[in-house]
Amino acid sequence: MIDHATEIIKELFLREKDINIAVDMTAGNGHDSKFILDKLKPKKLFAFDIQKMAQESTKNLLGDKENFTFILDSHANIDKYIKQKVDLVIFNLGYLPKGDKNITTTWDSTITAIKKSLEILSPRGKIFITVYPGHPAGELESEKITEFSANLDYKKYTVLKMNFVNKINNPPYVLVVGHKN
Repeated sequence: MIDHATEIIKELFLREKDINIAVDMTAGNGHDSKFILDKLKPKKLFAFDIQKMAQESTKNLLGDKENFTFILDSHANIDKYIKQKVDLVIFNLGYLPKGDKNITTTWDSTITAIKKSLEILSPRGKIFITVYPGHPAGELESEKITEFSANLDYKKYTVLKMNFVNKINNPPYVLVVGHKN
């Protein structure tokens, strides 16, 4: 039974084939990166996070892998590091689990990162965004991301929102963005 937004993402990931380049925009403790590397086996995975603690946790979980690069920087700077087309981009927004809950993703850097990801997204690529509106920074981020994604050109992009309608207190939800074929 799927009970968490991240489980929805993983179920959808399993349908992805032939991933050349993937990007984990919010590495956190490295669990999404590990799933991508173990299950999807991309030729290359980049992971971003602004916290040294996230870098250490991810490295401890993954060890050294030739096809993995951790970037200790904001996901808003993706264009400084990745020039090629990407097939998969994942955002798991909010704060670092077991970390400082005052350090969160912010709507402005996230929207910048989404815009830049759309520019390098391959024609068959997808962006998965798990949004957590249950805390003050997440609520604002959710509002801004919803507004941004609702205004994407429907002739160019498909945006799907999945949420739990029977959960209370602003449950997490998932956005999937891809090129319209």
